[in-house]
Amino acid sequence: MRLLLAALFSVSLLAGGGGTVTVKQASFMAEVAVTPQETSKGLMYRQSLAKDRCMFFVFGEDGYHTIWMKNCLIALDVAWIDAEGRVVETSEYVPPCSPMRGDDCPTYGGTLPARHFIEFPAGTFKRLGLKKGDRLGWDLTLDDGRALHGGLPMPRAKKK
Repeated sequence: MRLLLAALFSVSLLAGGGGTVTVKQASFMAEVAVTPQETSKGLMYRQSLAKDRCMFFVFGEDGYHTIWMKNCLIALDVAWIDAEGRVVETSEYVPPCSPMRGDDCPTYGGTLPARHFIEFPAGTFKRLGLKKGDRLGWDLTLDDGRALHGGLPMPRAKKK
């Protein structure tokens, strides 16, 4: 019963959908930010992010997508990726920005064109050895039911 309640609670935390991101054979449960409201909120006010979680920010086209850590309470590792899932830029241990600073928070990344970016718990890149040029994959379902797959092929479930 506890497991079922935990699963239901975690689903309610999902933003614009959910799914899986695979990085160097490690799988992450992904929350998805699609709308301008979701991408603006991101991981604001979160006090933690489990080491097997991430947030995938979906954009319809390549651009210089910076992140702003306003009201973020945790440090993050961020990867900007192209449409094929290749990491084009990274920022490690991006520090939180206290709500006490108001709008006076720095921006990070977005110095190269990227299609999407993904936020992971700080320390993920060091733990996995992720670097610019590496590739990752994603298998996401958006709130409107659309599927979004890309990057490296995702591992298939083993038949029993």
